[in-house]
Amino acid sequence: MSVNGVVAGYPAWYETRKAESSTKGDFEASVKTTGNVVHITPDALFSIYDAKTGESANVYRADDYSEENPIYLVKGMDKNGNEYEQTVDVSKVNPNSCSYTEMLALNAHTGNKSDSNFLSMAIMKDKAGTASYQDKVDYLSAAYALMDNMKTLGSWDEYLRYGKWINDILTFCKSKS
Repeated sequence: MSVNGVVAGYPAWYETRKAESSTKGDFEASVKTTGNVVHITPDALFSIYDAKTGESANVYRADDYSEENPIYLVKGMDKNGNEYEQTVDVSKVNPNSCSYTEMLALNAHTGNKSDSNFLSMAIMKDKAGTASYQDKVDYLSAAYALMDNMKTLGSWDEYLRYGKWINDILTFCKSKS
């Protein structure tokens, strides 16, 4: 036990201060390199922003939305800082090969809009290894891989949350075929 605050020849605050400075610098660099304006809107069904790429997405129901015509509008900024607007018919989205924007619309349609779901979607994008919101990947495989990780870690709440998410997506996809 160290009473004077010195551990292994360093003041107790040294490593913490060093880690804080390093983390803060990395975060500032990742935000400044994009140079994009963030467009997150409170009236969207689902909004998300990637500080690393500068991309953002806001999911809305389209004007002609109905249960028979599940059309969503996704607006945001792409990785080049250009505004985009994309129409997504979630009945045609294949979660085994879709873009992140399509997955976000499908996610909103299946009712997965809780605060914890924002984090789940960001983690899934990272796990899928996509470089852009427009890259098509297999999000179901990424979700199953995250479930395995949560099982290994013994994080049963997260394991069950990913399982529910997968079940919601698969239930909707089966009902549309």
